[in-house]
Amino acid sequence: GPISAGVVLSAVGGRVTPVAAMADLRLPIRTHPLQALVTNAYAPGFGPIVASSELLCYVSQTGRGQMLMGAEFDSQPSYSMQSSYEFLQTVSTKMIHMLPFLRNLRILRQWAGICDISPDYSPIMGFTGVDGLLITTGWGTWGFKAIPAGGEAMAELIATGVTPKLIASFGLARFAADHAMADQGSAGTR
Repeated sequence: GPISAGVVLSAVGGRVTPVAAMADLRLPIRTHPLQALVTNAYAPGFGPIVASSELLCYVSQTGRGQMLMGAEFDSQPSYSMQSSYEFLQTVSTKMIHMLPFLRNLRILRQWAGICDISPDYSPIMGFTGVDGLLITTGWGTWGFKAIPAGGEAMAELIATGVTPKLIASFGLARFAADHAMADQGSAGTR
């Protein structure tokens, strides 16, 4: 049945557009599939993540020694969470070009998820214009890296009703005011 609250925060990632539509809110968000794969284990100690802004791909080693690889999000907006042979072929070719030793590993599995992307590749955080509805969305592929600070700022906004300075420039109103931000900092959001 119905649930009521003084403030609701929508933090639903790739499904934010249909959820916002329930409140008659239209958001400038595109949802794109994002795929990844993992190989068998490699000798531990590969080090930090290696990413190429030229090839638009990345690789890191998991705690089990497996190599986790990915690339930019799919070019066509979609809610599909189906991984593709095309991705497998493309990312494998890029990775072997970047790190030839990877050609000796076997791919164990691949998967897909969806990510929410704003027109300027920066998150949208704060008030929506709908009374009592706040959002944090548009994080693309890097939300997991920044959301601890973003979550604290959103909690402060909910508690005080005042937008913290840290997130003030990420408001939804920036698009109507033509104050878009330019942030294509990660390989997955280019």
